[in-house]
Amino acid sequence: MPSPHGTSRLYSMEVDAEINAVRFRWTGQPTGEEFRYGANQLLEFVRSRAVAGLIVDARNVTAHQRSSIEWLVREWMPKVAAAGVEYVAVVHEDDLIARTEMEALNERFRQAETAPLFFPTDAPADAREWIAERDRSTTSLYHIGQYLSSLQLFSFS
Repeated sequence: MPSPHGTSRLYSMEVDAEINAVRFRWTGQPTGEEFRYGANQLLEFVRSRAVAGLIVDARNVTAHQRSSIEWLVREWMPKVAAAGVEYVAVVHEDDLIARTEMEALNERFRQAETAPLFFPTDAPADAREWIAERDRSTTSLYHIGQYLSSLQLFSFS
């Protein structure tokens, strides 16, 4: 079950331990400065929680300034990746403008040197399921690695 952490008049964030993710929700339209402040608060929260997944609900954001998107791709996202986030799902409005903006952002992330996997969707349930699938895959690989390293493949007796 999610545990609440931080809220402001423009955002809220919580941990969803079931899927090893942070859920961040914009509750209002931020200015460029507010966008960066909220994103940096999210970064600090992610760093302190060591989670692999991030769900950003941006349905209340009608548009992003171009300079904010540039900052997000060039400066913020590499820091999120360095903090251990491996996959990010962004929930956007179900309209042409939002879909177009998310497709462009997805392309930018694919071209970036350091960026988590990115999944844009207009359905919160799809975002959570996508993160959960990644978490199950990572967990499974982790357990296989643990098992293999516990095997004694060679004996020197």
